[in-house]
Amino acid sequence: MNVAIVTARAGSKSIIDKNVLEVRGQPMVQYPIKAAQAAKQIGEVWVSTDGEKIADASRAAGAKIIPRPDELGGDSVNHGIVIKHAVEYVDQRVSNLENIVLLLGNTVYIDGEIIDRALAILDDRRDVDSVMTVWEAADDHPYRAMQINANGLVETFGGPRQVSTERQSYPKAYYYDQGVWAFRKHTVQSQKGPNPWWWMGERVYPIVRPWVTGRDVHGLIDVFFSEQWVSHPDVVEKINKENT
Repeated sequence: MNVAIVTARAGSKSIIDKNVLEVRGQPMVQYPIKAAQAAKQIGEVWVSTDGEKIADASRAAGAKIIPRPDELGGDSVNHGIVIKHAVEYVDQRVSNLENIVLLLGNTVYIDGEIIDRALAILDDRRDVDSVMTVWEAADDHPYRAMQINANGLVETFGGPRQVSTERQSYPKAYYYDQGVWAFRKHTVQSQKGPNPWWWMGERVYPIVRPWVTGRDVHGLIDVFFSEQWVSHPDVVEKINKENT
């Protein structure tokens, strides 16, 4: 069986209770839950949380709860350890657990179709450990990164280097887009994935999506974009078609 696990902690320094913040009348955590429920290849949906409000909203949407122990609560806990705990918890309660789809509790940019696509790749490509949705960097390419030095001045991140202003000359770079992590359950027992996503295993297959899908909620601007995404399904369909 394949299961979806949504991680949603109670604490947040940016927006209080952001995982149950209502976006167009629905708690945010219910969006990834319902996306997973819409996927044809998902058998059960679980939510790992340390918050009662999140647990209540998740149960209301039909998900099962993974109660986080106290030592896995708060802002400073490594997300990978939370994921490992959640997978092991579900594995003890679900017969024939095979693959995990890990989703974030504060994103609206996923649906059942992208989840099924990731799981289909795992079925077809037995040589890969996991599938990750990513977006391709452009103006935000790491070659363009800067840092502020001890004198309060901007300098090249990581030290001097010669970089063209022509971004098309850069080697392609990609970022995880806060969407889908799909992996075989055994990969959480090693730390061989591309850091910091060590639970993904050694062989990670990418699904490249448009940049706009790469958002979870850290501030009010992310809430604004999430509301627009939910409110304009016709535009979402066009964006998704651009990258297929």
